[in-house]
Amino acid sequence: MNSALFDLLNLTFLDLVKWMFVAGLIIYTIFAIIIVRQVKVMGEAVECDANSLFQILSWLHLFMAGLLVAAAIVIL
Repeated sequence: MNSALFDLLNLTFLDLVKWMFVAGLIIYTIFAIIIVRQVKVMGEAVECDANSLFQILSWLHLFMAGLLVAAAIVIL
């Protein structure tokens, strides 16, 4: 029992850097969610032929950000 706790707390500086990187990517994914929301609001406020393109690009951006977080968790 005591060794399991010691193993849990036995983090190196590189481990901390890796998890801070993952935390930064999660914050970036939250930013991507906000972008999707803002593009939706912009599409309702401004009528334009490119609104659907902007929505597709914002959803693609969110998907790639989520994929990047998942890849960082698996790889790191």
